[in-house]
Amino acid sequence: MVASKVARRYAKSLMLLAQERNELDRALADMQLIQKVVGDNRDLRAMLKSPVIKTYKKLNVIELIFGKDISGLVKGFVKIITENSRADILEEIAVGLTDLYNMHNKVIVANVKSATALDDSLRAKIKSIIATMDHNSIELVEEVDAELIGGIVLRVGDSQIDASVARQLQELKIELQETNYKNKLG
Repeated sequence: MVASKVARRYAKSLMLLAQERNELDRALADMQLIQKVVGDNRDLRAMLKSPVIKTYKKLNVIELIFGKDISGLVKGFVKIITENSRADILEEIAVGLTDLYNMHNKVIVANVKSATALDDSLRAKIKSIIATMDHNSIELVEEVDAELIGGIVLRVGDSQIDASVARQLQELKIELQETNYKNKLG
């Protein structure tokens, strides 16, 4: 999910306020919790997006779900967002806050798809490939995709390295289809 410009502005406001109060890590964790719960619950997402449901009802539901699990700072922030009819972008705000946090702390997020789970040696090799970039730490997001057959697909920002067997087979198929073997045979 990509955060919209509006969501990034709200995320930046939350980040600045959380930094000012030395609560950035807690605010990030709280917003990621909200993102996960809203993302996993279709009915909650629909309720937050609904223009028919009154603001006070949305706030009551949010309080019931997250009441004791989120800090006062994030609770107040969510209240303001909801009162401004922006509860529908809470997930995007969380994504924007995570992106801003990673940029601020020079954390590189690398998405790795592999046919099987990564072992420690392969994980270390991937981190060494990424280590040439300017960063403080590397966060690997691993995903197993059996359709790759073998190899990996590594995505860091806008760059992608596709070293999967599935891609190599696809390229071979295209090459075989484009080659005119009838002329060579006779």
